[in-house]
Amino acid sequence: MRRNTTRWSVCMVLFTSAMLAADARAGVFRLRRMVVVGDSLLAGFGSGGFVGVGRPGQVDSTPAFIARRAHVRLPLPVIDGPGVPPQLTIVDANGNGRLDPGEVRRTQDGLGFRSDPDKVARNLAVPGEDTQSVFEKIAPQDVAGELVTGKVNGRDVLKFLILGLPLRSEPVSQVSRARDLHPSFLLVWIGNNDVLDMATSTNPGAVTLTPDEFGSRFHALLDALADTRAGMAVANLPDPTGIAALRPAAGDVTSCHAADGTTQPVAADDLLSIDLDRNQLPTPPCSKVLNAAERAQVRAKVSAFNDQIATAIADTERARGVTIAPVDLFTALDQVGANGVDLNGDGVPDLTTRYLGGIFSLDGIHPTRTGNALIANAFIDAINARFGESVPHVAVARVAAHDRLAHSRFRPAAEVPFGVIGDSEGDDLESFFTKMFRRVEDHIDDLRHRLNDLFDFF
Repeated sequence: MRRNTTRWSVCMVLFTSAMLAADARAGVFRLRRMVVVGDSLLAGFGSGGFVGVGRPGQVDSTPAFIARRAHVRLPLPVIDGPGVPPQLTIVDANGNGRLDPGEVRRTQDGLGFRSDPDKVARNLAVPGEDTQSVFEKIAPQDVAGELVTGKVNGRDVLKFLILGLPLRSEPVSQVSRARDLHPSFLLVWIGNNDVLDMATSTNPGAVTLTPDEFGSRFHALLDALADTRAGMAVANLPDPTGIAALRPAAGDVTSCHAADGTTQPVAADDLLSIDLDRNQLPTPPCSKVLNAAERAQVRAKVSAFNDQIATAIADTERARGVTIAPVDLFTALDQVGANGVDLNGDGVPDLTTRYLGGIFSLDGIHPTRTGNALIANAFIDAINARFGESVPHVAVARVAAHDRLAHSRFRPAAEVPFGVIGDSEGDDLESFFTKMFRRVEDHIDDLRHRLNDLFDFF
């Protein structure tokens, strides 16, 4: 009898272990139909291009990492190579093993297309989207009409490739698609493009949107998404002056020309675009320099916008009865900028926010695979804390080990040289997405026959 009891106990232990393992593989029920609303930072855009598999690619996006750790499916609007547009790469033209001016460039032309136009995607994030355009709808007729007239808008094309497929007759926006997909959970991170121009234009006055106007938009967004009754994780905005596309003057620039014709001093820690036109060196216009006072103005405006996000979250929870996890990426990325990331515990940061420091991709604005893994962990921490889940962290060290941009042999010993991006038209950072969309327009013939077949117009 004792032997039978022992055998039964062992069987129960094995059965329970198997059930627990099965539950773990089954995934986090709350996230089973996760839908993503956002901009390029959640879309998986990186190194100046948007493609399914790249450095980084859509499969390495922050939401994709979260989905894999939660063991849930997240269908993506995967774009074929070479991408929309193709990504930047490093070309060591002179073979000296160093990163010289003009050696970050695109080596491919043309445009990709949706790998599977019939696939319903749940990552709806659109590069270049902001808190106003997230409500704006795109219809097949809009893009078809542009093809007929020849007046193609690159923004419309990319938005259609993400949101408009599978083909449907009614116009769609991120908000309308998110509601139609009946999500069990929403990841939301948008507003970065409402503040980015202050950094890329090195001008705090480049953004005229007021905090109250931003807050009104964000309230409307969360209220519209609350109709789904799904829980949410909603991120605030990091300081855009912390991007790797801005570098300290660091003695390479010590003065600048003011608009009144005078020459003004430039401090070593004042910021300039990495893609500053080298013809403007060593004394660029002061409008190209972001000094300490101006950076403080940028941070103050971003903080005011983040206050509005926090208020919108609280108001939506109270008024609509949905649970929202706030994700404080302002603080998280500030800390990474100040301290870097020590992966092996030796007290020395292995990752930094400097150019090719492992966190920012080759455009200096969007994350690497490793950067996306760090951001995913911030979302995971917030989800676990607010909803009582136990989604495990992404293993950042493991991701970094397989990320060439996290340990590039071209990492500069000091600051990256000015004019590093070789295919720029002036300063490539100014109006970053405007220039990216123009590239789509210039190569639209690569997509025209695919779109024509889709619309069956010709």
